[in-house]
Amino acid sequence: MNYNEEDLKVLEAQLGRRPRNLVKVAKRCKGGRPQVIVSSPILEKKDSVGVFPTTLWLSCKELNYRIGKLEGKGLVQEIQEKIKEDKDLNHRLEEAHRDYAKYRLELVEDERLKQLKEKNPGQHRVLSQSGVGGIMEFDGIKCLHTHYAHYLVNPNNPVGKIVDKLLKEEYGEINPKDCCLSLEGEEI
Repeated sequence: MNYNEEDLKVLEAQLGRRPRNLVKVAKRCKGGRPQVIVSSPILEKKDSVGVFPTTLWLSCKELNYRIGKLEGKGLVQEIQEKIKEDKDLNHRLEEAHRDYAKYRLELVEDERLKQLKEKNPGQHRVLSQSGVGGIMEFDGIKCLHTHYAHYLVNPNNPVGKIVDKLLKEEYGEINPKDCCLSLEGEEI
């Protein structure tokens, strides 16, 4: 565990709720605040088990806002077209999806995976075979936020790299004062 009570307060302010199934803070901004968090892909419920394939969460409100603006300009579709036209980019995206699935599986104990495979093969399939954001077709993308979160943790994600370039072109570098939440009575 590499987070503390202060991080939990910041995450609650960033997300608008207390984080669920938090494993760790995977990336921090220049101001030291959580930027990308890791959530456990296994959701323990009262009397059942669920899976959630989105493991890396972009928690920074400013980055989420800026990426939302890019998505609003139709860039998901534009990047999707670029991927379809470029075999190398398509291959790198497939590798990023595989890497994401591998990372997600590493968060689950072997015995738990075995139980899941036996009792709920569909959920096991989602955990073991889906890519970034739970997508099953590895030549596709769902959301720029999930790819950017993955890129910040693993710079091999080509969609995240494209998003990073677009963010810098559109907005320039992020100043920690722009993206870091200050909590009540605290200066950044």
